[in-house]
Amino acid sequence: QSPFKLTYSDNDNLYIVVGYGEQAGGSYSIQVHELYLTENSIVIDTELLGPGKGETTTAAVTCPYIVLKLEYLDKSVVFE
Repeated sequence: QSPFKLTYSDNDNLYIVVGYGEQAGGSYSIQVHELYLTENSIVIDTELLGPGKGETTTAAVTCPYIVLKLEYLDKSVVFE
């Protein structure tokens, strides 16, 4: 229900997860603006995009999230 950011690794892969919590209606998407590697970290910047102007939405509550699967790197993840 609440927004969250987390990482998980299994020695082969690194998973980066960003959730935006409960949103009224559907038609939401998540855009990844940046995902890049620095000397010390992996940086990710995402944005929640709502329904377009005049777009029909549902009455249901949704919880949009995105999971990125990367090759495992022993670096910290910075969420922007």
